[in-house]
Amino acid sequence: MTVGRSHLHDSGYLVGVDGAPGGWMAAYESRGQLSLSFLSTIEPIVVDLRVGVCSIAAIDMPIGLSLDGVRPVDALARLRLGPRRSTFFPTPVRAALDATDFETANAANRAASGKGLSIQAWNLVPKILEVDNLWHRSLLERLVEAHPEVSFAEMAGSPILSKKSSPNGADERSALLSTHLCDGSADVLDQLIEAIPTGLHVDAIDALALLWTARRVSMGDAVKLGGDLDALGRPMALHI
Repeated sequence: MTVGRSHLHDSGYLVGVDGAPGGWMAAYESRGQLSLSFLSTIEPIVVDLRVGVCSIAAIDMPIGLSLDGVRPVDALARLRLGPRRSTFFPTPVRAALDATDFETANAANRAASGKGLSIQAWNLVPKILEVDNLWHRSLLERLVEAHPEVSFAEMAGSPILSKKSSPNGADERSALLSTHLCDGSADVLDQLIEAIPTGLHVDAIDALALLWTARRVSMGDAVKLGGDLDALGRPMALHI
């Protein structure tokens, strides 16, 4: 689908990537064209980033991981979400990634940080590992961490209180995307969403919010929370 906006990185596409059941939902923008695609792995996007085919990828997954559970960017993100802060799950410590079951990961997280690991955070570990294994220093400031609810809060000027899985929540977020991503065209957004399976609609809306953030990064308009590096040199930062 076409939108009437260009970006500064015409040499490569932009993409927002959201974790979805069995893989990832990716929302692309290339020279004004918007599209959605389901991916089993983010490796093709990482390859495209490294060779310049992709300019910016914004992904809803932690990149920098602390050793002791202290990741200042998490607190900054939750502050922006206010009453919706629970949608930003605590980030596991790096040691938890080595575990093969929840009990071991929970114990490792508690030993390192003094806090246990939520089952929601544990369910993210395979995808966190995928990002961690594919990350390379050349991706700094190009593969960036983002969060759809924080992005929507920025679009709206305040946190969205409705749940994204509810009809009202989907409508609110779609209206914001129509305005901020699709240049006011609800038809463009509707056609994008209707072309994918119903079970992926929520993930698609989130991926499109992340694409909005990728666009802002590419144009130099993004807000960056945090920015310190973890022990392996990966950024603990969130882009909006």
